[in-house]
Amino acid sequence: MKAALRHNLEAQSLAGVVILAGGLSTRMGSPKALLKLPSGETLLDYHVRSAKQLGVTILIADNGQGFATQVETANRCINYIDDYQPHSSNPEAANKHSAGPLGAILAGMQQLLVNNDSDNGKDNCSEAKSSEVGSKWMLVVSCDSLVNASDIWHYLKAQSSATQSVPIPDSLIATAITDEEIVQPQMYGLVDNERDYPLLALYQLSLAEPLKAYLDSGERRVMCFISPISQSIAMPRTWYTLCNLNTPEQFQTACQQLTIK
Repeated sequence: MKAALRHNLEAQSLAGVVILAGGLSTRMGSPKALLKLPSGETLLDYHVRSAKQLGVTILIADNGQGFATQVETANRCINYIDDYQPHSSNPEAANKHSAGPLGAILAGMQQLLVNNDSDNGKDNCSEAKSSEVGSKWMLVVSCDSLVNASDIWHYLKAQSSATQSVPIPDSLIATAITDEEIVQPQMYGLVDNERDYPLLALYQLSLAEPLKAYLDSGERRVMCFISPISQSIAMPRTWYTLCNLNTPEQFQTACQQLTIK
């Protein structure tokens, strides 16, 4: 049963988008967030402009590099967030100055939860309300890709609708219900024919606490954390060359495809 989306992804279930722009860009030779597209806009502006279409909070995690965006966001503010820094007496955790992309993802979750508390009044939030917030999603988009937030969100929504429209045979109903109760994916990540893309993915906000505990224990491995709770969704083949852009040549190839598109 783990091959199918089980959540009904609706507009109100998306709490925000976090754009990861804090990579070292060693092979690219310059910050990926500031790369110029054929349109003249930076890669960061491209992702912010796309995220703006979704009408949700936009978070930028640039590891303190101070990348500016020129996109107007009159109806939605942009928040720059600092990566979560693990707090632990574990020497292994203390010696690691960065929690990697998971630190940025956790910081995004925490900020969206804080935003919700501010909007609703933390002291007045009921248990049901808290559960509802935890079941919402955060979309993660990395600046090493030209696949944007709007396209990812609408693609996953389409996959959800297509899956739920397929009837379940009577002989499998009992098994389906059992699996639904036992395994409910809390993360949906795109995959191609070679690799997973956990930085082009949806994460449920209820993962904030277990992710914090994971990082505080000294762990940093992304795949190790998401493996028990993730659902892989095959991306369209046209996206293959738009992802995992690490060199100037890969970026130029992706730009050419984007122009043709």
